[in-house]
Amino acid sequence: MASASDFKAWAQPDLVIPFRGRDFIVAPPSVDDSAKLLACAVRAEVAFGLAEGPIPDEVHAVLDTISPDEHPALGSVYNEMVAAGLSPVTIDRMAVYAIFYWARGEEYADKLATVLWTPRELPEAGEPAGPKAS
Repeated sequence: MASASDFKAWAQPDLVIPFRGRDFIVAPPSVDDSAKLLACAVRAEVAFGLAEGPIPDEVHAVLDTISPDEHPALGSVYNEMVAAGLSPVTIDRMAVYAIFYWARGEEYADKLATVLWTPRELPEAGEPAGPKAS
């Protein structure tokens, strides 16, 4: 059992993203980054149609504080991913996953990633997009 001063045992664990034989280890967000991540999650949920808009002005105000070279979901690991030669699409997907991992939890992030990025067969031209009738 952990002692009353064993904060390491109680701290939020890192997010470990395994990719191509390497683990990218993302530390939990700071207090400032947490607010930015929550704002990013709101914007993404509206964009993905998971939540109804509009995005509140207070959320826009937080989003406006994120500079173009800032990566609140991945932190300094973003630069490690760029240096490792990962594609922008792969890094973006990892960032979206990290946003929801920190904002809503691992299970939610896993389910959303599955819905967003699992390859699917597209219908042939002229076929209806819905389920086929038997």
